[in-house]
Amino acid sequence: MKRVWLAFFTALALAMPSTVAAVGQSGEAVDVRMPAGHMWKHGALDEQKWLEMVQTYTPEQADEWKKVLEERKALRQQLDDEQVKQAIKEKCKQMKKEREAALDRLIDQLADKKITKDEFKQELKQLHKKKRWMTKEEKQRLHMLHEHTRQAMESNNKEAMAKLLPQWLDYMKKENERLAKWLQEVKQG
Repeated sequence: MKRVWLAFFTALALAMPSTVAAVGQSGEAVDVRMPAGHMWKHGALDEQKWLEMVQTYTPEQADEWKKVLEERKALRQQLDDEQVKQAIKEKCKQMKKEREAALDRLIDQLADKKITKDEFKQELKQLHKKKRWMTKEEKQRLHMLHEHTRQAMESNNKEAMAKLLPQWLDYMKKENERLAKWLQEVKQG
């Protein structure tokens, strides 16, 4: 399970823009540079940086961003709860046992010639997918979103940022939903 969380948080860190362009008091663009994952390290600070970008490029979405960031903050607080941490640990053990049992069944079916090698490979691939937080396609889309955002910020491309921030908002909404659903599953046992 540690690997799943490590992969999740690594993906989040990699997904964050590596620079932030803000508007200074004089009205001119000010380039504020920070490491890629920095915006998620310090709760209020990361929210502030996202909201600064939103105010600069898509101010009409500010309320929606505030709502999504508050939800994300609440989900992170749930992850800090000791009972939730223990439930996550138990859920991970259970999931590992289920995957091992499914793998054993697959191997037995292959050995008993109830399935072909190709069917075994397909089933194994499906079993492996269940282990991941994100699919390869999702990771690639996230990487491209991050890269396009980085390029737009470096060139201070306001039109591109105005198109990319709504994509980030959609991504964060989906991740909040996914994390909330997963936390619910963990809490239910």
